[in-house]
Amino acid sequence: MKKLLLFASLVLGFGAQAQNIYWTEYATSQPAASTGMRSISIVDDNTVWLSNSCGTTGCTTIRRYSLSTDSGVSWTTNAIDLGASAANLEIANICGVSATTAFASVFPKASGALGGIWKTTDAGLSWARQATASFNSADGASFCNLVHFWDENNGVTMGDPAGGYFEIYTTTNGGSVWTRVPSGSIPAPIDAAEYGLTNQFTVTGDVIWIGTTFGRILKSTDHGLTWTVSQSPIPDFGGGINGSGSGDMAFSDANNGLLQTDAYELFSTADGGANWTALTVAPDTALKNFGISEIPGQANTYISVGEDLLNSPARGSAFSTDGGNTWTHIADTDEVDGGVVAFRNSQVGFCSGFSTSAAVGGIWKWNGVSLANTSFSADKLFTAYINNATRTLQVNGKNISNVAVYDVLGKQVFNGSYTSVDAVSINVDSFNSGVYMVKVANAEGNTSTIKVIKQ
Repeated sequence: MKKLLLFASLVLGFGAQAQNIYWTEYATSQPAASTGMRSISIVDDNTVWLSNSCGTTGCTTIRRYSLSTDSGVSWTTNAIDLGASAANLEIANICGVSATTAFASVFPKASGALGGIWKTTDAGLSWARQATASFNSADGASFCNLVHFWDENNGVTMGDPAGGYFEIYTTTNGGSVWTRVPSGSIPAPIDAAEYGLTNQFTVTGDVIWIGTTFGRILKSTDHGLTWTVSQSPIPDFGGGINGSGSGDMAFSDANNGLLQTDAYELFSTADGGANWTALTVAPDTALKNFGISEIPGQANTYISVGEDLLNSPARGSAFSTDGGNTWTHIADTDEVDGGVVAFRNSQVGFCSGFSTSAAVGGIWKWNGVSLANTSFSADKLFTAYINNATRTLQVNGKNISNVAVYDVLGKQVFNGSYTSVDAVSINVDSFNSGVYMVKVANAEGNTSTIKVIKQ
């Protein structure tokens, strides 16, 4: 039965806003400014589901999805009706399996509220709770963290320990019946304070990895039926139980993966997460610190999004084509500003943003640039940052021929010409504190504009 929606549907087809070589920003049709997203689920080259969330401190909980069927150009957004207890519930993530069918993992915000899995089969117009994924433990410990489907039939959902072991259910018939995985098939939690985190998981092929509050990684290679566990090099994936840090994982195949932290630490694995090696992160690296995603189909290729190490709180993205050993900052006129990133293949990818209005902002779409074309990348890209310790603007690239710097009013404050150099150092003692745009050109005629901030 169709349920009464809490918000009217918004269907808008506004054109692109900000864009650069790699990303174009589109509006997700949000009724409230500063709406971000907690999860991105790419079903196919055209269909994408989002779980929307509050993007500012202290705002009201958002229980809304967004759906695009034209590869992110236009979006439909609606509230998700979770029933009478909706005020005490929140959405952890949404996993779509088609343009009409999706699943939402829902967790309680108050004692007595019943979370679990909700399903839609009419493109989000109505949602129904999946009763057999019960999440109603007698001890009140049930807390649903995530849901993932490999196809329309095979799915898994994971929750915190209930009854002494992690509450994990699987389905092989599209959610008609969910079966709890027995305790003997799941490693025991270290103690009552070890639990999962909302939307803290990654999937490559048939393998799913889930991070916990003790920095451990639960792993399944058979769609959630059996699990192993390993210790990551970080104490906590973001629960605040063992420190205030957080981490995010991505795997380019079943063996090779990266783990980045909010403190700009980076680790690699070549055995599916059993063992990790710290990678050197130089002070001027382009690595970010929020979300990370592999690019399926391109071995050892990753996108990192978040804050810049030297220019925080400026945000952006970077890529690596060598398994995280080196990173290239993606910069032009504008930067992605969100923290969730997901790719389907080298052509289709999205990064979260924040809405300014129903017509402006919300998500960044990858422009389909293949990062396998390393000669293009080397010729095209530049990096720029202000080193506050040396009071210099550092510009790096290939065959740089000109650097021009503009303040926020568009006034040129510096212009320098060079003879095909790969690095430029500019004294910024005369610059006022604030935001500057650095336009860089090389001898081949390629240009890029990069935002920097002087403290």
